[in-house]
Amino acid sequence: MVETPSGDIYFEYLSSGYKTCIYIVLGIIKEIEYRFKDPCIEADKFDGVILIDEIDLHLHPTWQAKLIKSLKIVFPMAQIIATTHSPSILQCLEKDEIIALDIDGEHNVYQKDLQLGEYGLQGWTLEEILTDVMGMPSTTSDLYEKTIEAFDKAMEEEDIQGIKENYAQLDKMLHPKSTLRKLLKIQMAGMEA
Repeated sequence: MVETPSGDIYFEYLSSGYKTCIYIVLGIIKEIEYRFKDPCIEADKFDGVILIDEIDLHLHPTWQAKLIKSLKIVFPMAQIIATTHSPSILQCLEKDEIIALDIDGEHNVYQKDLQLGEYGLQGWTLEEILTDVMGMPSTTSDLYEKTIEAFDKAMEEEDIQGIKENYAQLDKMLHPKSTLRKLLKIQMAGMEA
């Protein structure tokens, strides 16, 4: 049985993310205890290095942030070096805990200068992290990009029919709470007046 915020649950009934986090933490504790038997070192006193490759692997973004916080609590004196491709992981770290690597045109790996403020990436959106830190060229679909470009072109050319057609497609495509939908509608209304 595992004590959870929702009550006691059989281990086998836990979500795979919950189990993965438990396996990681217990696996590290097991390695520390196995390697440092005499004298025995407790997890919270371990001041060595812990390496974790792809810490985000198979974890929901919510679990990724929880795992990072848990590792900091369980191993407060350890230096944890983890690799990730997850903006959710980067978003919950302190600025001095992030080392962004990139590859130049000649395939040389270098440390990217992020020029982070006091709070690191904690105020950045996932989209900003994906584009500015991880180098994704876009966080939207090709269809969306083509449609918004067609809308903008129709606006420039004052093509009322093109504006209406592209807005109708964007209206079906955008998130239900998107503020962009409202802005596009205001732009469109200005052209019809």
